[in-house]
Amino acid sequence: MRRYFTSAAAAVVLVAFQAVGQCKAPPAIETVEIGAGRVFRVNGEPFFPIMSWLQDAKNFEAVKACGMNATAGYWPKSSGTKDVTEYIKLVEAAGLYGVMPFDLRLKGRAALLGYIHGDEPDLPRLVSNAVITPAKNLKINRKTPLWKLLDGSMHSWSVLDPLDGASITIELPKPVTVKSLAIWLTVSKDLAVANEVKFEGDGKDILQAAPAAKKGRQKFLLPEPATFSKLKMTVTATFAAKNVWGSLGEIEGFDENGKNVLLSRPRNVPRTAPEETARQYKAIKTADPSRPIFMTFTGHFHPFFKKYSDAEREIYPRYIKSADVVGYDIYPIYGWNKPQWIHLVHEGTKRLVELAGDKPVYAWIETSRGGQWTGPLAGQKEVTPTHIRAEVWMAICRGATAIGYFTHVWKPAYNQFGVPPKNRKALREINDQITRLAPDILAAAPKPPVTLQASDGVKVDVMARAGPGGMTIFAVNYDERLKQTKAVVKIDRLPAGTEVAVVDENRTVRSQAGSFTDTFAPLAVHIYRIRSASAKTTGDKHDR
Repeated sequence: MRRYFTSAAAAVVLVAFQAVGQCKAPPAIETVEIGAGRVFRVNGEPFFPIMSWLQDAKNFEAVKACGMNATAGYWPKSSGTKDVTEYIKLVEAAGLYGVMPFDLRLKGRAALLGYIHGDEPDLPRLVSNAVITPAKNLKINRKTPLWKLLDGSMHSWSVLDPLDGASITIELPKPVTVKSLAIWLTVSKDLAVANEVKFEGDGKDILQAAPAAKKGRQKFLLPEPATFSKLKMTVTATFAAKNVWGSLGEIEGFDENGKNVLLSRPRNVPRTAPEETARQYKAIKTADPSRPIFMTFTGHFHPFFKKYSDAEREIYPRYIKSADVVGYDIYPIYGWNKPQWIHLVHEGTKRLVELAGDKPVYAWIETSRGGQWTGPLAGQKEVTPTHIRAEVWMAICRGATAIGYFTHVWKPAYNQFGVPPKNRKALREINDQITRLAPDILAAAPKPPVTLQASDGVKVDVMARAGPGGMTIFAVNYDERLKQTKAVVKIDRLPAGTEVAVVDENRTVRSQAGSFTDTFAPLAVHIYRIRSASAKTTGDKHDR
């Protein structure tokens, strides 16, 4: 199956596999197609997008120096532009393609590779059914919503400013009967702490209590059971403190069976509902059907992260209907400081390819440490060239037909392209290799398929492609245990003694009948080339 995206803006059709760094400008885009095997075709030629994310134009030189051929995303007024139509001109002048937020004025731009939805529409956010109304004089901190008072977590809190006299009303979906109430105070230096509290049920006083200035549950028996559908709590006095604001951790109400009938646990919902992305997709397609539409997910489509239940993950097939190309970001080291999670890039790509069907899949790859959520910089693990190369080929071996790189760092200071020199060199080598071998990467799989078996249960993946010059085999050791192994690559009817070139390693291996064997260091990537008879007589530029 092939899907066509065409426009009238055209220039001379050039071969799309020219490395960006080797020509003054890439071919002006006349058509973008998605063909069999989830392959991009620009002006009819197979094309492998290698993208940067959300870059100021001042970084385009570094983007190109690292072997990338496209950039995705636009931040308002980036690079001093008034809007995305100005920005695409800078992308084009830099000799890059752009994957841009939709603007009808972009239609027909020679550098426009595609449009992209708002980033990570599936990003989970907590919401609650709890209805809690503050008194008019209270200042509410949006980072600590009042529903945290009923969320069942004893490690969360809600700020009340000022605490003395603070009053909130909890509205319940149906009447409840409680025998006791409990309050969890938060006690912090210089902050106000509740000293006296009053509870009213449906406008009637049901409890006055004097909690101690300490952490933990403080439970109070009511003079008599109370039935209500509205519970009002008022802080009538506080201990003296430097600041007038304070916070509460939790409010509980227990029935005769000891059940907390005030509990209202929050749930995760996506940042943008699938229905909204469907509406956006339809609108873009109606306005400009000439370009594919990209969508990037968080890693939460993978059950490993446990943010969504099996039932809740049914949002992903619905999202995928609203895109022509789908991708994801999982950064094991940069995002989680856990190199032992590196296998998730392999698993994530495999899972998304299965969900996406015939739609192209891309993976965003980490390029450095310096994340904002992984603690002090000194404690963050390094992202090495070995990690980057392994993650790229994990994704490609599992079916990715585009790659993107996340280069932003927040520590020691914010930098959109904070890739250290050794990793920039590695990116250039990896991306030049992808560009050079793209015709093979995007070729059809051979029949029967090539298989691989590694010793000691080490995880090694293999992808084989049958191109015009012969067979190319891509293999990566993605085992998070960092174990070396020997692997046997099995190829139907491979003659014994066949010379197998190991691409870019200046060596060869000899086959046995139907197979060949090689050693894989931890996270190693090897690419093998078995030339066809015609290629052997003419030479093959891929066997470097």
